[in-house]
Amino acid sequence: MSGCEHKISGSKEKVWLPYYYEGRDRGLKPHPYCIECGLIKNLSSERPRGLGFFMNVIAELGKRHKIAQVQIRLIALEMERLSLEDKFGMDRFQQEKMFIEITARILNVPERAVIELL
Repeated sequence: MSGCEHKISGSKEKVWLPYYYEGRDRGLKPHPYCIECGLIKNLSSERPRGLGFFMNVIAELGKRHKIAQVQIRLIALEMERLSLEDKFGMDRFQQEKMFIEITARILNVPERAVIELL
């Protein structure tokens, strides 16, 4: 992902792409993009979540499984490295998929244990 601050393109400089609302295709809609990195802004109805939400999931997971502080820190660093909090070009589905993979790998727990807390 990018570590860009995302400067949005002007209103006349948008890219027409498919638009999805509540999981259904709704035709084409102009999408703004970042003029620095070229990342197209996500306009889906499923807004991404903040890192606090995912840290709360880890805390809840800690009540069910034994988790060391080092593991929590490793998960936080990995989420930061992958720009999981970048709400510009990522939707909730992509965030959750990455979070499940990171958490299951670092904590060595089954993916379904993480999925049921989301």
